[in-house]
Amino acid sequence: MIYMVDHIFANPQTEPAWHAWYADYLHKLLAVPGFGSAQRFKAADETPPRFLAMYAVQSAAVYDSPAYKNMGGGGSQSVRFHGDYQLWTRNLFEGADEVPMVNAGQWIYALDSDSPQRKLPFAQTPLWLTSVGLHRTTPYRAIVVLKASDLEAAKTAAAGAGRVYAPFTPRMTKPHG
Repeated sequence: MIYMVDHIFANPQTEPAWHAWYADYLHKLLAVPGFGSAQRFKAADETPPRFLAMYAVQSAAVYDSPAYKNMGGGGSQSVRFHGDYQLWTRNLFEGADEVPMVNAGQWIYALDSDSPQRKLPFAQTPLWLTSVGLHRTTPYRAIVVLKASDLEAAKTAAAGAGRVYAPFTPRMTKPHG
């Protein structure tokens, strides 16, 4: 399953502190049993800035686990920033066991849709995910990993629907040992 958190962060004065907090928070989440990987992304050319975080999780049961609740999952640790969010949504999706690998120089295109049959303007086959939990703001989300050479076509496509994101952090995985 893939857990995605969408944010529009509207306060440039507190944004650096939010990113510092989030960097530490990613490590805490990855220490929770059931979380496997995490990566944050920033949308191209959006003001105020929009961010997407993607996490691999084993199942929806992780949100009810004592480890998740005790570390302050679900937004309780970020309460001091909530007034700076113009948007904050949390969605849990089926359709993949792992977050797609997105490296520096690559981009991700994300499109919310009412149908997984929607045609996308890319040669790559999209990964269609089905919303199964949390806020459920969309029934389906398509994800396509793009090369830099596909960026302009993706931005054109995103102008009508979807968003283009660049990696904001490297992909992180669960600590071993």
